[in-house]
Amino acid sequence: MPGHPSDENWIGRRIASLRRERGWTLAALGERVGLSTTQLSRIESGSRQSSVGTLIELARVFQVTLSELVAEEPTLAFHLVRAAEQRRHGSANGAMTPLSGNYPGIDAVLLTIPPASDAPTANHAGEEWLYILDGSVEVTIGNDSVRLETGDALHFPSLNAHSVRALGDEPARALLVSTTSRTH
Repeated sequence: MPGHPSDENWIGRRIASLRRERGWTLAALGERVGLSTTQLSRIESGSRQSSVGTLIELARVFQVTLSELVAEEPTLAFHLVRAAEQRRHGSANGAMTPLSGNYPGIDAVLLTIPPASDAPTANHAGEEWLYILDGSVEVTIGNDSVRLETGDALHFPSLNAHSVRALGDEPARALLVSTTSRTH
């Protein structure tokens, strides 16, 4: 596939490529992930960034890990991410740095959430565990909201509608680990 993950629209092109490999139309993929054809077209073209939740759901539908969806290199016997080699990708939630490999059980990302950012709502199969490395965030799950500070952790079923937003004037950094429930 042409391009490189450091390109601004690497993820959009990867989503389009996976969709075409499966012979799916935008409408067919949209039905599977709960997005309109317009939203998917904008994601594929790069005019809109996906939320991490949407990327997790797309990975589930394509039956790949989140790392496989956003990274260019396959994992062999193990997956190592050196600090100097981490690749950040933009998302609607902020900067996302994949930390896990191409194994089917979990996806781990470092999420840097800018202050005063929108908090896109997500819901997808599996569970999420969120650990706050720096800053403060507000997590909304259904109708409940909870404030998390540095060192706090939260675990919840991700089928519930949820969102995360930074509080204060500084970016928040969080480790996000999600399980996948894929069928092969």
